[in-house]
Amino acid sequence: MHWSFAIAQEIMGKRKEKKHVVATGITPSGDIHVGNLREIIIGDAVHSALITRGVEAKLIYIADTFDPLRRRYSFLPQEYEAHVGKPLSEIPDPKGCHSSYADHYLQPFLDSLADLGIKMEIFRADGLYKSGMFVDVIREALSRKEELARIIEEVSGRKLPDEWSPFNPLCAVCGRITSAVVKGYDIGKENVYYECKCGNEGVASFKGGGKLAWRVDWAARWKILGVTIEPFGKDHASPGGSFDTGKRIAKEIYHYEAPYPIPFEHVLLKLQGEGMKVKVTAMSSSRGTNIPVHEILEAVPPEILKYALPRVRPEKHIEFNPSLPLLNLIDEYEREIGGIGGGAAGTIPFRHLITLVQIARSDFSHLLEIIKRSGYELHEENEAELKEIKKKARYAENWLRTYAPPSVKFELQLELPKEELKSLSDAQRNALKLLAQELQGGMTLSAEDWHNKIYEVASVTNTEAKEVFKAIYTVLLKKPSGPRAGWLLASLDPGFLMERFKAAEKW
Repeated sequence: MHWSFAIAQEIMGKRKEKKHVVATGITPSGDIHVGNLREIIIGDAVHSALITRGVEAKLIYIADTFDPLRRRYSFLPQEYEAHVGKPLSEIPDPKGCHSSYADHYLQPFLDSLADLGIKMEIFRADGLYKSGMFVDVIREALSRKEELARIIEEVSGRKLPDEWSPFNPLCAVCGRITSAVVKGYDIGKENVYYECKCGNEGVASFKGGGKLAWRVDWAARWKILGVTIEPFGKDHASPGGSFDTGKRIAKEIYHYEAPYPIPFEHVLLKLQGEGMKVKVTAMSSSRGTNIPVHEILEAVPPEILKYALPRVRPEKHIEFNPSLPLLNLIDEYEREIGGIGGGAAGTIPFRHLITLVQIARSDFSHLLEIIKRSGYELHEENEAELKEIKKKARYAENWLRTYAPPSVKFELQLELPKEELKSLSDAQRNALKLLAQELQGGMTLSAEDWHNKIYEVASVTNTEAKEVFKAIYTVLLKKPSGPRAGWLLASLDPGFLMERFKAAEKW
């Protein structure tokens, strides 16, 4: 049984609700990355498992757009120092292409969710506050400030400052939501009176004039949106942490049962450093150590991400390596689940396409010729099929450009690499001569035939097969190794191969 069905079964046994709301979300302080996506994938998997079992459920996403900019991150220009402390929804887009800082990082992620086929109801925190949905819970929080403070101190074990307030006003002058101190409030008028560090004394409305402190905000939104299930990072699940506090606040202040928790481990980014050293680091938007979801989806099909992330149970961490391990994962997907793409595209293994696009050198017409030469049935009059091939080829080219290790990359040599040929032995040259003879008269071989022929020639010439492979790669790619030789040779023009092998044997 997949872990998502086990969780769904446990929820059905423990919760009394007939309708469930699975909540996910993130603060769009920077690029929303593959690590953030894990929360969505977990929520989507549990939501789907509930639906499959006949339970009414919906999946929602809450973007914390009203959170403040905590500091000027390294990827922001110097002038953003002036925006620290302001809500992300009220800060200009650093690139000038969206209506706000928050939308600049949020929108590409939402577009990626559409590519992934994940459907959710989207809520923006600034919109929720400005619409008045938080007014009642703000009123309750301010009225019971002392009880809230006691709960937070008891659970967290830390002492709150005397001026602590469950509501953080948005200063009308400096625009910060982190600098004002509440001096009083009027429940009837739904106003808070504050003094800001900038010197301003003002009035903030319960309706969009500020936001609840994080631990209070989390519990309040559960009640507002009817949340019954929520996946979140393991750091929130630590003893005395945000979730423990939220449970108490939900129960004692808002008279609401906290959602069923699904804590999950982080996704670690594993990258090849200089030489053979591998660097493993936690993904972070603020530190820029991440792969944005919209960027990885330019290099791999969305079904691969939806296959990779749910394979691991939430309580296990994931090491995400976009290089060769990701290519191996694509191999596994195509072997066990099915080909990627419609029509002919689905019959061409992604790894083979990695070879073909490097031979074609971004020439789509040439790529189609190579595909046909490699033995794949192609209907060039079918525009939909050509579109699928072009789409899959674009994934392959982007993966090569962005994540491929040097061992996978090659360049077909249009001229004979004479200097490198000096290293070939007489036996290797003889092997190339025999391979050239196989191509006389326009003879063509399949990838499998080529593979078998290489071993046959190695036996005839009393040469180790690896030395024959090395000779082939040297004369074609100017390097001692390369992609699967059978695929490579079947992809190339037989006339070109014959002349190259003949020339190499004589040099």
